[in-house]
Amino acid sequence: MIELGRRANAVMIEMLSSSSSLTALNEDIRLLEKQADQLSFAIRSGITGGAVNPNVLDNLLECVDLADSIVDDYFWVSRELLRISKVTFSNGLSAQTAEMETLLIKFLDLAEKGMMILLEMLRASNLGKITELRNDIELLEEEGDNIKDHGFDMLYASAQDMHYLQFAHLSEMLQKFDDILDSCEDMADLLVSITTTISR
Repeated sequence: MIELGRRANAVMIEMLSSSSSLTALNEDIRLLEKQADQLSFAIRSGITGGAVNPNVLDNLLECVDLADSIVDDYFWVSRELLRISKVTFSNGLSAQTAEMETLLIKFLDLAEKGMMILLEMLRASNLGKITELRNDIELLEEEGDNIKDHGFDMLYASAQDMHYLQFAHLSEMLQKFDDILDSCEDMADLLVSITTTISR
């Protein structure tokens, strides 16, 4: 599921930085979101139907939900990008919009790093290494908070010249990308908790 999230992240970067068809890219993310839903169902069935330690059952299920929500967030944003692309604004804010898109791509770069760290955590067998990797994700999340704050500063500085749809669109994008990083951090916390429990 994390790999599906990484693929959705790559498509999202393409949506923000290229002139490719947003409709086709939105469809790519829709298919990834559908795969994530199917995989989520299969994993949840495996967890609840198998011999899983009851002390970690809820945490495992929450991990699945978080991984699924990451792909859901990418799909939400892709639809939002498709909608806003059909609206023409005449307020001459193309430079500010381009700057914001650059900021959002930085957010997506952090998300890619976060998901790579989650994959490392899932493959690690040493609690010390898992805890160290969790701390790395915390640093990424803090960096994401700084990017979000800077993004909102930029938004409010241009607010009086902005159409309300532009303001709402960009603020929702910042929030959703922050949610993705938050989900990575929450999942890392759960992986530490699961590993700690089964290592006792």
